Amino acid sequence: MSVPAAIEHLVARYERSAVLRGLVQLVPLSIGSAIDTALLTKVQTLRADRTAIFFDELANGKENLNPELLESNEFLHCFFATTEAALRTHRVEKIQYLARLLASSIVSGKFSDVDEYEEYLNILDDLSSREFAVLILLDRYESDHPPQENENRLQRATRFWSQFSADLVSHFSIPLQEVDAMLTRLNRTGCYETFVGSFMGYTGGKGMTTPTFHRLKSFVLSRGSNGG
Repeated sequence: MSVPAAIEHLVARYERSAVLRGLVQLVPLSIGSAIDTALLTKVQTLRADRTAIFFDELANGKENLNPELLESNEFLHCFFATTEAALRTHRVEKIQYLARLLASSIVSGKFSDVDEYEEYLNILDDLSSREFAVLILLDRYESDHPPQENENRLQRATRFWSQFSADLVSHFSIPLQEVDAMLTRLNRTGCYETFVGSFMGYTGGKGMTTPTFHRLKSFVLSRGSNGG
């Protein structure tokens, strides 16, 4: 499908929303000239498909897509940055997460300013789909094992860590000997914190999800309730 045809198709797809019709025409589906026409067409088709996933998720939300958004420099900045990330992503689920994050920027009070939005966008963009799924699994274990009286964070994690590690091996094909290293890499995102300190019998390797992860999860795993 040519770029003009792809844009025309997407505009027709969201004919009931003036905002979505306007935004979809701003997505850079073209990548410029290329010697190999077949390759150019393939790339443009991929971009069109990813754009459709992104806008379908926006359209399915409850956020109020007010036409004034098209006049907001702050929103348009967030839009361009987010769609750029979506066009680089091949996982459908992550494209949907990115759309939900953008939708969260519409809701008053979700972000203090554009800089804060960009920080969370960069975190989500940096996380692989598998890494995010690992964090969700760890968060589920933490919810299922609330702290007991006089129990510290490490002691709580120790109660489920063996089973959690086994799930990482079986569900995500992470070799057991690489589990600690994989989790340690997540410290870079601010969504995971490795326990440090002198705990009796603690040999390292365990950790916990952070408030940053919980906030990110609230943006991308649930939708706003205002507007319609």
